[in-house]
Amino acid sequence: MHTGLLAGLRVAALALVMQAGGMVGAMAQGAVEVPVATDPIEGVWQTVLLSEITIAACPEGFCGTLSKIIVPSEGLTPEELAAAQAMDPATFTDLRNKDPELRNRPMLGLQILTLLPSTKPNIYDGEIYNPQDGNTYSGYVEMTGPDAARLNGCVLFNVVCKGEDWVRVPPPVAEE
Repeated sequence: MHTGLLAGLRVAALALVMQAGGMVGAMAQGAVEVPVATDPIEGVWQTVLLSEITIAACPEGFCGTLSKIIVPSEGLTPEELAAAQAMDPATFTDLRNKDPELRNRPMLGLQILTLLPSTKPNIYDGEIYNPQDGNTYSGYVEMTGPDAARLNGCVLFNVVCKGEDWVRVPPPVAEE
């Protein structure tokens, strides 16, 4: 009766010794990775139009890049919308950029946010590039919950702001 239990304990103890040995070997090689706490703003965010923005730490603070593009119907004729939906989003370029030199750059992976933590809690101030009109706005992102944020683009010295709510995209579930 106790034989099965002892065998199980021996296997568990052996696994712990092997794991510890691996950790010691990794430490000796300097390869131990310590988990780094991420900022609440970091992650993948879904916009109202169902596109996705990935926000991560960058040298400027936090940068948001277009990681999934869904073609919005607003501002497009039915013919333009049909043509855009038939195209691969990886081929979209920044056609509405005010700088003609930048109009051929790909939209997918385009940095559209540059943010820094504010002195106010849960607020990140910065610049927002809107590829729909080719303009850059001052603005901020406010964390309204652990999985909710509000993007606000502003004009007139941040007096007039327009915003939209974003939701965090859950991380993919690891398959076993």
